[in-house]
Amino acid sequence: MKTKQSTLHGYFKYAVFLVSSMAYADSGVEIATATAKTAVEQTTENPILSIVAGDWNQDSLMDSAVLLKSGEQVDLYLYMSNATGVMELKQAKKNIAWSGALAGTLPHLKVVKNKNLFIFSENDAVGRNRWHKHLNVDYRDNDFVVTGYTYDANDTLDPKFSLTCDVNLLTGEGIKNNQPFKIAAQNIKLSNWSDEKIPPQCLN
Repeated sequence: MKTKQSTLHGYFKYAVFLVSSMAYADSGVEIATATAKTAVEQTTENPILSIVAGDWNQDSLMDSAVLLKSGEQVDLYLYMSNATGVMELKQAKKNIAWSGALAGTLPHLKVVKNKNLFIFSENDAVGRNRWHKHLNVDYRDNDFVVTGYTYDANDTLDPKFSLTCDVNLLTGEGIKNNQPFKIAAQNIKLSNWSDEKIPPQCLN
């Protein structure tokens, strides 16, 4: 008898298989990811918030990333195609971002240039403190690395307060409220990422 965990992992494998096999069709990656997302949501208790396809290691084989809601947190699953084109789980990162239950609080994924993964999260609906953040994740030297962090915030009861911060973690160069700053260059593996790694300049 399959356990819930093994069954859930099987659903993920099915989802990314759909992404891999359909992404090359004329209908494009959008339909492939939408189909995979629907298939997973129909067979799991925990909803898929976002699923995207890209080529993380630029080997011309389609890879995939999935965000799974787990309470008020979301987990990230990263899949890559092996040499035979079969999708395999490369890495799972628990609690990669916060998630609410309303529109304006749900994280999502985006792929840029078919290889750069962006993880977006936000609170644009609840309370006075509203914020948006995203992590840039690249595949470098056979591992996933957090290469950038962007954050902005505002207070709905204090129109004078605003914070914007954007930092390239690989170079240490950043901009806070239109003013440049510099931190030590860092090479942070995704597996080691936590809120403690956020540069202090980007904190409220």
